[in-house]
Amino acid sequence: MYRNSDKYSPKKQPANRRKTQSVKRKTNRALNSGRPQTSALEGRSPAAGNQTPRQQRPGQPKQGASRKTASLGKHRRRKIKWGRLGGVLAAAVLFGFGAQWLIVHGAPQLAQRLRADITQVTAKSRPLPYTSASYLALSRQIQLYLHSQPGTYAVAGTDLATGATFGYGQREAFSAAGTIALPVVISLYSAIAAGAVKPTTIVHLRAQDQEAGPGYIGGMPVGTPFTVTELARAAIVRGDVVAINMLIRKLGAAQIQSFMTEAGSSHSLSQPRLVTPRDLTLYLAYLYTMDRAHPRAVGPLMADLRAVNGEGRIAGGFPQGTRIDQVVGDWPKEFHDAAIIWTAGHPVALSICSDGVTMAAASMVEGHIAKIVANFERHG
Repeated sequence: MYRNSDKYSPKKQPANRRKTQSVKRKTNRALNSGRPQTSALEGRSPAAGNQTPRQQRPGQPKQGASRKTASLGKHRRRKIKWGRLGGVLAAAVLFGFGAQWLIVHGAPQLAQRLRADITQVTAKSRPLPYTSASYLALSRQIQLYLHSQPGTYAVAGTDLATGATFGYGQREAFSAAGTIALPVVISLYSAIAAGAVKPTTIVHLRAQDQEAGPGYIGGMPVGTPFTVTELARAAIVRGDVVAINMLIRKLGAAQIQSFMTEAGSSHSLSQPRLVTPRDLTLYLAYLYTMDRAHPRAVGPLMADLRAVNGEGRIAGGFPQGTRIDQVVGDWPKEFHDAAIIWTAGHPVALSICSDGVTMAAASMVEGHIAKIVANFERHG
C-alpha cells in the first residue's frame, strides 16, 4: 500500500520535477526582463481585488515615483519654454526701443557730428585765401597803426576757416575783467553738450559768491535760485561777476582750468585773473568748433554772444548787419573785446585788449582795427 500510493508513485515524480523546472524558468525570465511576475505556485484569483502585488526589481524606482519624476520634468521643460519666450519678447522690445531712439536721435546726432568734423578738416586743409606774406603784411599794418596811439594795445586774429593767424602783441597779458566769463561759460556748455549738466540745473546764491562789480545778481537775496543758463547769460551779456563766481563754484575751478589749459592758455583761473588776446582767440576757435558739432546745445550761448551791446567797438568797423558774436570786459582804464565776425564768406576770430586808455579811445581804436581786418578779408 505504501508503494502503490499516488503521492509517491514513480509515475508522478517525473511530472513534479518537470513542473518545478518550468516554474524556475518562468521566474528567471521575469527577473531578466525587469517585469515582476507572480509565482505560478501562488496561484491567481479571478477577482481583481484579490490579485497579488507584483514583485519589484531591486534598484528600480516605484511606479508612482516614476510618474512623479516625469511630471516634474515636464513642468521644468514648460518653465524653460516660457522663460525662453519671455526673454525673446523682452529682447524684441528693447531692440525696438533702441532702434527707435537710433532713428530719431542717434543717427541725426551722429550724422551731424561727422558732418561737422568733415567740414572742419576740409576747411583747415584748404589753401589760404591769401599768401603768408599777405597775413604778415596785415600784422605790420596793425602794428604801425597801434604805435601811433596812446596807451597799450594788443591784437590777435585767426581765420577760423583756414587757421591762419595774424596780430600784434598777442601774448601781452591784461586783467581778464569780464572776459573771464568766456572760458567759464564755454566749459558750462561743453558739459551741457556732453550731458553732464542739464540746462535747467539750479544754483542758489550764497554769501561767498558776493563780489563788487557789474551785474544785478549780487543785489538779490542769498538763497535766490538761478538756472545755469540764466547765470551764463548774465555773465556774458552783463559781465555779472557774481554769476561768474556761481558758475565757477558749480562747475569746479579744476574743470574750468583744465579747459583753459587744453585750449592753449598759459594763465590760471586763480587771482589775479589774467588774459591775453591769443587766449581769447583760442577760446573763440574752440567755441566755433563746438557750435558746429553741437548747434542745438550751444545755440543759446551763441545767441547770448550776439546780444552783447558792443556798438562802436569791433562792431563799428564792419558793415551794419554783419553777424558778430562777442564778449567784452571792461575795467578801470582797461577795455577788451573778443568776437567772431562772419565776413567775406567765412568767420574770423578777433581779440583786442587795451590798458591805460579811456572808453572812447578804446572804442575808436577797436573800430579802426576792425576796418583794417574787414578790408583785408574782402580784398587781401
